[in-house]
Amino acid sequence: MENEKSTTQANLPEARRGVSRRDFLSGAALAAGAAAVAGLAGCAPQAAGEAAGEASTAGGDTMAATGAMQTTDPSKAVWPVVEEVEVGSAGEGEIAFVAEPIAADEITATHDVDVVVCGLGPAGDAAALACAEQGLKVVAVEKQNRGNYNSATIGGTNSKLHEHWGMTYDTDAWIADAMVDNAFQGDMTLFKHFLEKNGEAVDWYISHFDNQNLDDYPLTFAAGDFPDFRDEWDKTALSRSWNTSLNLPYPPGELADILAGILTEAGVEIRFNTPACQLVTDDAGKVTGVIVKGEGGYEQYNCAKGVVLATGGYEFNQQMLKERCRPRGVPGAWLTGAFGNTGDGLQMGIAVGAAEDEFPQPIMLDPEQLMPYLRVNKLGKRFTPEYEPYGHLAMAIQAQPGTYDFYVVDGAIAEKIDKIWTPSSSCYGPKEVWVGAATSENALKADTLEELAELMKVPADEFVATINRWNEMAAAGKDGDFNFPGEMMMTIDTPPFYATKEHADGLCTAGGLLVDTACRVLDKERQPIEGLFAAGIVSGGMFYNTYPHNLNCLSHTRNCLMGYTIGQVLGGKEA
Repeated sequence: MENEKSTTQANLPEARRGVSRRDFLSGAALAAGAAAVAGLAGCAPQAAGEAAGEASTAGGDTMAATGAMQTTDPSKAVWPVVEEVEVGSAGEGEIAFVAEPIAADEITATHDVDVVVCGLGPAGDAAALACAEQGLKVVAVEKQNRGNYNSATIGGTNSKLHEHWGMTYDTDAWIADAMVDNAFQGDMTLFKHFLEKNGEAVDWYISHFDNQNLDDYPLTFAAGDFPDFRDEWDKTALSRSWNTSLNLPYPPGELADILAGILTEAGVEIRFNTPACQLVTDDAGKVTGVIVKGEGGYEQYNCAKGVVLATGGYEFNQQMLKERCRPRGVPGAWLTGAFGNTGDGLQMGIAVGAAEDEFPQPIMLDPEQLMPYLRVNKLGKRFTPEYEPYGHLAMAIQAQPGTYDFYVVDGAIAEKIDKIWTPSSSCYGPKEVWVGAATSENALKADTLEELAELMKVPADEFVATINRWNEMAAAGKDGDFNFPGEMMMTIDTPPFYATKEHADGLCTAGGLLVDTACRVLDKERQPIEGLFAAGIVSGGMFYNTYPHNLNCLSHTRNCLMGYTIGQVLGGKEA
């Protein structure tokens, strides 16, 4: 259904590790920093009363006279809730952004270049490479000691790879899904630009790898037990899950270093352990450079062409999560190795007048269990059609009391799993992995449904009635409650019975600075800020509430397209 789940799962119980989509696509994990995530996970929720108290004294921005809790200061935002839930970050990251002006006497060195790219994830890699290939003098600065690359996938609709596999798409239906997914909060011109240009950008990007055998770049949905699957979307899901994702023939854990080599060969100067801290502007508001922090202190880069922000999201900044994301939208666990993502680029842009996505900003979410097993909430009731694109299913879980659910199987799951074995499930790993996850030591296990309900601490009568209702519909081959595909319904009637508690997982934040199709950062009047560009998840304008996983690999392809576009723009070519 969507193939962008992180390889790093160090903050998850042992039995849940190894079941992410990214792991299946690559077989590699981001081992570096795993211990750090384990030590950083778990942040205390802010009391609702405390937050409200702060907002009530917020001053002029809070419209106390009318009772409206509006504020243009994110730190004073308040989220009314009916049930208090924890707002936890992926860890406590080190913030590089400096709010107060850095004095000239603090600058230890000054450099004159054409472009500085801030951040070396997939978007920063593409931007640095594209700019260098236009003959520009490019420096890429990265906060961490190496770049970040979480998934060996790319996608799109009209690349040579898609043509190679005989794929064509109803792009009118695709963009209709995109606009419905973002509740028409997204900028449709950005989606149209994506449809027009993604193939050109993907072709350009792929051309740099040493493996040019197109057969080695399979469609993700055809990478498992259905190698001939060529439908344009998975027709069994309640909403269309598009067959647009492709696997790169490299482990994701190696891609950051592979790209670093490609950039160096293209003439890009790379500086690791060098975070961007503050943008430099002239009297007219044009961005003319950026201040970074090297080993010897602050250094200023004067940029003749522009500064590119590709610094990622703010998963490791709890305060920004509290400010920008509704509490129920923040996941119970995080799957990310991007330890430098503390919102630096977002804050740098805002400091020079940039506009950002309205709140609540979206987070890319997955369910912990990727198989469409039967789900019930803490009331013992089923609540959703389980065969949904991952972002939709995760949001349904987040909406439940306590923001969790249980997925339920029986003792015959090893035989019954064939009923739910589809192209969009088989590509993420063999059947025994999913059976093992559902029957692991983390699962509650009982010989009767009543005993299982007691272990789950859910109402036994309601839970048993839910299972009986499910079994009746499975026998009839028709889900009369939520329209789950009837042919995929497997009975739950063979003891022992298993139930595993499940939260939604967070991959990254997905809200950021508003941009146009040339990736120029916009101010609050929707006018470009001269000299400032943004790419990747520090940029916004396309997503709302959650990331649309059914538009498979949109994010990674967007990273590539935005970087490629910036190179075209700064090189004097069309956007």
